[in-house]
Amino acid sequence: MPPATPAPPATPAGVREPGGRLAGALRDYLVHLRVERGLSENTLGAYRRDLHRYLRFLAGRGVDDPGAVDGAAVSAFVVALRSGADGGAPLTASSAARTASAVRGWHRFLHAEGRSGADPASLVRPPPPPRRLPAALTVQEVARLLEVAGAGGSPVALRDRALLEVLYGTGARIGEVVALDAGDVSGPALEDGGAVRLGGGGARARVVP
Repeated sequence: MPPATPAPPATPAGVREPGGRLAGALRDYLVHLRVERGLSENTLGAYRRDLHRYLRFLAGRGVDDPGAVDGAAVSAFVVALRSGADGGAPLTASSAARTASAVRGWHRFLHAEGRSGADPASLVRPPPPPRRLPAALTVQEVARLLEVAGAGGSPVALRDRALLEVLYGTGARIGEVVALDAGDVSGPALEDGGAVRLGGGGARARVVP
């Protein structure tokens, strides 16, 4: 007797199961995740919710065949995740990236299984994470850092303290300070001896105190 085919993970009560060929492909993918990859029921539930939303989006575009999904549809869904244009709740960048990752994994599976001639999600980039400002050091922390860097008074210690002083005092980028020449901190090009030229001699150069 051949082994029984594993049943797909149960759909929670109150959650409507999408229909059609895409839904069948999704059920097979969830079985794959549970049996082959050993994902927990909680993780499977997250995949199910994310991909059900994707199938509803595709249904709204009249798509019900894995081979009919193109990159434009995947990209439009990723945009809709952030805006809520698909009728779902707008997601944060991190939640949208998680859903986009689920979509990419599903399409990789469909392509590997021969259910689609190409992977339409392979070139779709997830939403970029939000950019956060770096945490600033306190004045006391900076003073301590400079003190430690210059401890001992050796040439190397004095060099390290000088580099940190320039970084802190000018707001320069590390690459700009590393690229400094002697003429950038002294010489006829700078009338004010308390200034430094950052960025070299090109159009993007700037002089700061």
